[in-house]
Formats: sequence, structure tokens, C-alpha cells
Amino acid sequence: MDLQHFVLHLLLFGATQGSGTGVTRASSGVAICSCDLSPGNCDLNCCCDPDCNLNDPTSVFSFCLPGSTKAQFRVCLYNWLMFRSDTPYPTEQIPSSSPRSPELFCILPTQSSLNYFVTPQTVNQTTFLSLSSKYSGASFSSASENIPTFSSFYKAGDTILTISRFGDLGVLRQPAPVGGQSLCSDANPARFLYSYDTSCVRLISNLSESCTTDPSLGAHFYYQYIRILKVPTDATVLVLRNATVPIDSTVNNSPTYNTDTCENVVSKVLYTVLYNGAQGITNVSVSFTLVNLTSTSLSIQQTFRLLYKPVSSASLVPATTRSGNPGYLVGYPVLTENGPLTMLRTLGNGSCSRSAVQFGMNTLGGCTIRGHTSELCSNLSTRAYELLTGDSPQRLGVFGNASVALEGDWTTIIYKNCSQQGSGNCSTSCLLPVSLQMQILKADVGLFSNPQSQVLGARFVYSCRPVRCQDVTILQTQVSFTDLTRRGPAPRSAPTVTGRAPVGFFNAFLSNTASRASAASLLLLSLLPWTCLLST
Repeated sequence: MDLQHFVLHLLLFGATQGSGTGVTRASSGVAICSCDLSPGNCDLNCCCDPDCNLNDPTSVFSFCLPGSTKAQFRVCLYNWLMFRSDTPYPTEQIPSSSPRSPELFCILPTQSSLNYFVTPQTVNQTTFLSLSSKYSGASFSSASENIPTFSSFYKAGDTILTISRFGDLGVLRQPAPVGGQSLCSDANPARFLYSYDTSCVRLISNLSESCTTDPSLGAHFYYQYIRILKVPTDATVLVLRNATVPIDSTVNNSPTYNTDTCENVVSKVLYTVLYNGAQGITNVSVSFTLVNLTSTSLSIQQTFRLLYKPVSSASLVPATTRSGNPGYLVGYPVLTENGPLTMLRTLGNGSCSRSAVQFGMNTLGGCTIRGHTSELCSNLSTRAYELLTGDSPQRLGVFGNASVALEGDWTTIIYKNCSQQGSGNCSTSCLLPVSLQMQILKADVGLFSNPQSQVLGARFVYSCRPVRCQDVTILQTQVSFTDLTRRGPAPRSAPTVTGRAPVGFFNAFLSNTASRASAASLLLLSLLPWTCLLST
């Protein structure tokens, strides 16, 4: 058998076994046209619809619906490979569609069952029981539920499990910002041993109604009726109260609305979690910062944080974190005597807010301010200074672990105010500070292998210009870090000893890499006997 016949027989064998390539052609030879849904009208893309009267449906339709074409199995190869065909099956030659595609020789095995519906077997009183027992099952099958599995102790990054007063299993939440307006999402879970701040915005459409109806503005929303699981456990034993701890808080004030002011609104939430290694969480407490909102407030920015402390050092470690130990880490807050250094940022509605200055990251932020007609320029200027500076820090921490008790851990900020102060009233233009440049000098100290970053000094420079009080004025804060590190020469290794010991009778086994001192000593010892011999 020559090569052409061998290839052809392989193709025929594959075709008869049903493993050939499935190819579909538009044809009206389908016995039952399942897509013919409109008698008397041609259905779109229904290539077997007799109402279309098309010899070649592909010339009109872009594609044919499934089941509307005659299914055919084809096994094809290049026509130039064929010398002679002795197959009993029908064959077809497909011309080339482009100059680069050769003509194909195809075999079409006859399988009449491809184009007709199979007649189902008849069911009667005799065959019903046998078929029913073979194929029947439960009328309603219960959906499979993924039962969560829990480890025997919390690991870093695990969600902290909670139980509601109704016994429902949940997780402790740490609201986080979502979207362009940084709106609060209460679906963000808190992670074990992950201490980080999240800030987001709560919109207030009607303060008189939201003050008492919006639960996220009150302190009770964040701890009441919530119990923390000491360790992860199976959902079947969640009813055991000795496996949970409550969230303690001394704040019981609820928001109240009095004369266009909503009092006791939550601004900051701090969870303090005490844990005892693999034994789990032993205590959870929460503290709040409450503020008052006026009727002109359209939103409030809330800050959330979880602080984790081991039980052994809970009474020794204050409720603060370092920005490095000792040197600052890039992206961590710059420390002041009042807490993290902050800068201006804008909320989604254009109002002013503040965010922490991150060490080593140059940042630009801002918001807008507008004066009132009856306001004095001095008052407007004071408001602008307060927005730009925040809590007016006077010192920055030299290192990321700066201690308030140590004077040498702090460097004084140099302020450069505007040369003139605002005067007059808002009926005329006022001289207003419109920008603040926080210029921070830093350097790396210590070993090349483990450099530690420190703050050398800082200067806060204000820029002022005359503005109209009724106009919207943009306030900007710019933070820049300048690296003053002076790096010395790279360390060099000790020079290698290349001296070689002399080769002789007494030091024939001396290594070639021996030092010169050892070689000289051996040489002296080898000469001593000869000296004595000659002298006698």
C-alpha cells in the first residue's frame, strides 16, 4: 500500500468511527425545520425555512441558526496528496478560497441519523415500572450548601467572626471608601492583626431626619449586640457564650437633634483588640470621637481603625503605633506631637477634609473656601490658615519611633507666614493664604545593608494673594521630601594573600595558598638543622 492509500484508509477509519471534523453547510435538506416559527413568512437566519425559497441561504443570511442546516461529517486532506480514491463513501472536492489555500479532497461518510429525530421508546403499563426504577429520582433535590470551615485559631489576615443577638454568624466590619466620592461601604471586613486606618464619607440629605434615623451616625451601631468569637469555631457551637466576648464601650450617647444641630455624631471609631496568641481574642473595646453637625453640613468624614495588642504588653504599650523602628518607612504617617501630620484633601461634594501625610511621598491636595458678606477679612484669613495647617503642629518626629518624653526625638518646624495680614471686610478684596508648601528634609543613616530614614528639618511656607470673599477660592497643600543623604564609598573586602611558600625538601607538603608569614617560619625552621650541621 502506498503512502496515499495508507493516509486515506486512516481517514476513512476515523470517519467511520465518528471522530472526523464536523463541518456545517447551508442546506435546505433538513427533514424537520425547528426554527420555522412563522408559517407563511421567512424566519431570519432559519436556513431550512421553506418559505425563504433560497438555493444558497448563506448568500442572504450572515449565519444559520443551530439545527437549520444539514449536518455532515467531513474528513479532508489536500487534493494534491491524493493519487487514487477507492473509498465506498461519497467524496467532494472543495475549491480553494484564496491563492494560499489549496484545493481539498473530502470524504463524506453516510450517517442518516444525523438529520432526524430519534423516535423515543414506547412506554406502557408493562415497561413503566422498569423504566421508572432505572431513571427516576427524588422530585426535589436539596441544593448543596458550602459549609464554611474554620481553623482552631486566628491567623494574620483572617476575618474576625461575630455573633449577633439572634445567633447569626457574621464578621466584624471596618467601613472603607468606595467610588469616586469615597462613600462608606459597611461590607468591608476587618482583618486580624491588620492595623490600618480607613476614612470614608457619609452623605446627609436631611440632617433633621438622618440625625436620629441613620444608624451609622450613632455609636451603638458599632458595638451594641455584637459579640466576638475568641477563636474560629464550627457554626454548630456558636451558641456557647463562653466562646465569645462582648465589645465594651463607655460611650452611650445617641445622636440628638437640637435647634439645627445634630449632637453626638460619630467621627472616629477605634477598636482595641487584646489577643493571647493561639488562645484567641480575650477582650475588645471601642472608643469614639463625637462631633456636632450643623444644618449646613451635607456630609461627614468618618475614620475607622483596629489596634491589636498582645495581652502580655497591653498595660505597657500605649494606644499608638510607630511609623518605623527607628527609621521612617515609606508610606507611613509623618509624626507630630499631636499625632500624624495631615494635609488638605477634598470630599466628593467639594468640602474640605484632611488626610495623613505619608513619608517619602510627594503629594498635592486641596479644597475650596468661600467667605460671607458680613465676614471680616481677618476671620476669613484665620479660617484659611486653620484649613491649611490643621492642628498647627510645631514639631516633627525625627524617627518613626519618636517618643514624646524624649526632647531629642523631635525637630522644630520653621514657619514662613505671609508678610501682610488680611484687613478690611469682604466688600473689598482680602489678602488670603491660598497655598501651603510643606518642605521636609530627610536622609538615610546607618548601615548600607539596613539604612534608616530620618527627618532632618521642615519648613512650612504660605503663599497669599488678594481674593474676593464671595468668590470660590481654591486652597492647596503641597508636600515635598528632599533627600540629603551623603553616601560614602562602597565597603571593600580584605586583600587576598597571593604569596607562595618555597618548595623544598622540608616543606614539600606545604599548601600553595599558605601565608607569607607561615612560609617564612617554615623556611627558618628548615634552615636551622643545616646551620647546626655546618657549624660542627
